[in-house]
Amino acid sequence: MIGPDVPETCWKRNFRMTKGCFLELAAIIDTVVSPQSNCPNYRFLTTLKKLAITIYYLKDTGSLWMTANVFGIHQCTVSKTVKVVCDAINNIVGPIYLHLPKNKEDMTKLASQFEVKFGMIQAFGCIDGTHVQIKHPIKNGQDYFCFKQYFSLNVQAVCDSKGYFIDVECKWPGSVHDAKMFTNSTINKKLIKGTLPQTLYSLPNYHSIPNYLIGDPAYPLTNFCIKDFQSCSNNEEVIFNSMLRSARNQIECAFGRLKARWGFLRKIIDIKIETVPIVIYTCFVLHNFCEKNKTYDLNEEEVNQQIERHRSDALKSPNLPDSIYSANNPEGYNY
Repeated sequence: MIGPDVPETCWKRNFRMTKGCFLELAAIIDTVVSPQSNCPNYRFLTTLKKLAITIYYLKDTGSLWMTANVFGIHQCTVSKTVKVVCDAINNIVGPIYLHLPKNKEDMTKLASQFEVKFGMIQAFGCIDGTHVQIKHPIKNGQDYFCFKQYFSLNVQAVCDSKGYFIDVECKWPGSVHDAKMFTNSTINKKLIKGTLPQTLYSLPNYHSIPNYLIGDPAYPLTNFCIKDFQSCSNNEEVIFNSMLRSARNQIECAFGRLKARWGFLRKIIDIKIETVPIVIYTCFVLHNFCEKNKTYDLNEEEVNQQIERHRSDALKSPNLPDSIYSANNPEGYNY
């Protein structure tokens, strides 16, 4: 599967990326993932093999046992390998490919792209949540039961105008409302405290406009998060809603491409609950890696199906901020 004579088409089909990108990714994480000489299987489980096992597991709606059968190893080995490789990707590749703006120049660039593309002055990202189905947790199971009638993690993500993710939080049980996730999220706290680089846009006879996120009706209206008018009273508000919804479409499309690429996010996840947030985050990091390197042509039909599914779920979810939150821990669950 990863031999020198494997055709490029097989690399793309099996690992969602070209052979060159796969080898580049392996080289980046090799210092952490490469087997130690005292490991009994060190010759067998090379960095390339470990990365192949992990990505093969993530790319389809398969399972641990299916991946184990394909590579001729035990399910426990698959589980341990996935955890090690995902930790390495998150810690080494993550800061390179998935991060918030580091300075005012980065923030200005993000805002300029939104303004040019959608006419939204000072917006730097679109925010939304998506549910990832999990097995019934042993502890606090009721907190993970979501409006879609299954157990899940509610994952909050922010993307830029190009659909690249710039912030992800994977710690919230499925019953937690999007409004609570945002209120307690790291990105919101950074915006409020001013620790995230900010630029101001001055309008005549009006307050300076800070950088902000674009959310759907479930999100609170704040200085740093805006949403559309629920009832338009004039043409200007109608036009504003149209522009905002067009911009917000980026996060829906980003989720669609993410889930079309990594089938792991479309199935009931069969690994330990403690490992789930780590692996979910890896999917986001690898998504950005693949998108920016243009490594694989996704099935557009599958992408459109995932986009429509996300939109359909949004219509079924509560569209007003919750005043009562059901999670036991106000800060979410940290694993």
